[in-house]
Amino acid sequence: MIRRALHNQAIKDYYKIDASKVLGDAGEQEKLFYRIFPAQVDLGERKSTTLDWMLTRTADGSDKTAPRELIHLLSAARDQQIKQIEMGQPEPSGEALFDRSALKGALPEVSKARYDQTLCAEHPALREMLVKLEGEKTQQTPATLARIWRVSETEAHARAEQLADVGFFQRRGSKEQPVFWVPFLYRDALKLVQGPAEQ
Repeated sequence: MIRRALHNQAIKDYYKIDASKVLGDAGEQEKLFYRIFPAQVDLGERKSTTLDWMLTRTADGSDKTAPRELIHLLSAARDQQIKQIEMGQPEPSGEALFDRSALKGALPEVSKARYDQTLCAEHPALREMLVKLEGEKTQQTPATLARIWRVSETEAHARAEQLADVGFFQRRGSKEQPVFWVPFLYRDALKLVQGPAEQ
C-alpha cells in the first residue's frame, strides 16, 4: 500500500517525505500509513488498528487477504472520501487523507465484487446454495443450514464443507459440534446479520 502511495507525487509533497527512506524501513512505512489513515476504524480499547481492520475485512474463510481485495478497498475508500467532501462533509481530521467512515463505506462494494466476480464466477454450481443464505445469520451449524437449504443435516454439513473449501465459510467449533462462520468479506453482498443462527 505504501509503495503505491509513494508513486503519487502529491502525497510525497504533502507529507514531505523521502520515498527511498520510507521504502527502506518498515517502521517508517507504518508511521506514514498512520499519517494517511486514522488509527482505528471502529473506536475502542479492544478494537483493532486500521491495518488489522483492513486485513480482517478483506480476508476470506481461509484467513488470507488477496492483494486485489485490499487494493479494491482502498480505491473504493478514495471514491467514498471524495464523495463525502463533494457533499460538504468535513475533511478528515489532522493530516489524514481518509476518514473512518470512508473505509466503512467502501466495504459493500468490495464485498459485492468479490462475491459476484470471484466466488460465484469461479464456482457457479455453488450459487444456488449461497443465494439461499441471503439475510441469514453469519454463524451457522449443520442443523441451521439443513433448515435453510431444506436438506438433511449430513447433506448440509457436506455442503458447508464445500463452501469452507472455497473460502466462503470459516470452520470453527469442534469436530463434534462444527460451526461455520462467514467472514466480513462476504457479509454485505448477502446482507448477512451478525451473530449465531438460532438452533
